[in-house]
Amino acid sequence: MPVVRFIPLGKSREIRAGATILAAANQVEVPIGQSCSGDGICGWCRVTVVEGMEHLSPPTPLEKKCMETNSFSLNERAACMAKVKGDVTVTATYW
Repeated sequence: MPVVRFIPLGKSREIRAGATILAAANQVEVPIGQSCSGDGICGWCRVTVVEGMEHLSPPTPLEKKCMETNSFSLNERAACMAKVKGDVTVTATYW
């Protein structure tokens, strides 16, 4: 099973393949901003992928729109929509 690591918090979670970064964060009580309850429209759950971008699902059209609207960088993803396929390490500016 893939592992999601949250730095610099020092927390990690083994999670089933296909679960989102947000699901892993919720399981280890890592705060992730959100106002749309995971509907992919607010962009507050933006995380920076430090390692393992290739282990995330490709952005869906909805996530692409969210990323464009909120000016995400190339190494950022919406935690509520990015599905984990392998080990990933993420961080956020508000940790």
